[in-house]
Amino acid sequence: MSRRKGRRLAVQALYSWDVGNTDPEVLATFPWYDSKSGNGIDGTLDFPRLILQGTLENITEIDDLIRKHLEHWDMDRLARVDLAILRMGTYSLLYQPAIPAQVTIDEAVELAKELSTDEAYRFINGVLDGVRRRVQDREDD
Repeated sequence: MSRRKGRRLAVQALYSWDVGNTDPEVLATFPWYDSKSGNGIDGTLDFPRLILQGTLENITEIDDLIRKHLEHWDMDRLARVDLAILRMGTYSLLYQPAIPAQVTIDEAVELAKELSTDEAYRFINGVLDGVRRRVQDREDD
């Protein structure tokens, strides 16, 4: 499975968790995923499962960090899909240092273009860039 497709699955699961209060253990099986359906997603589900489980295990820290970078926005006003993308991106910036930060941000922007409104990608880019700077400052200390 490509990492982009894995990220999309993770975002879908995070969205379902947020809006439907779906059990994370059920979500981690990605029940809507069918590798035989010809949807172009082949291979292991380890990568999206890692993102999903890691994000949920660290949701308080992730949400706090996102909140710090929302300018004049309340987290409750965010579109739930945008929040799912921000959570996935923030998790990756914090806990997947082997993935370059710019790759993480670019992937989140592409997902926003695909899954959200026409303007969402700019917002997501700005928030995640702020998160990236904060994470980088922590590493430099």
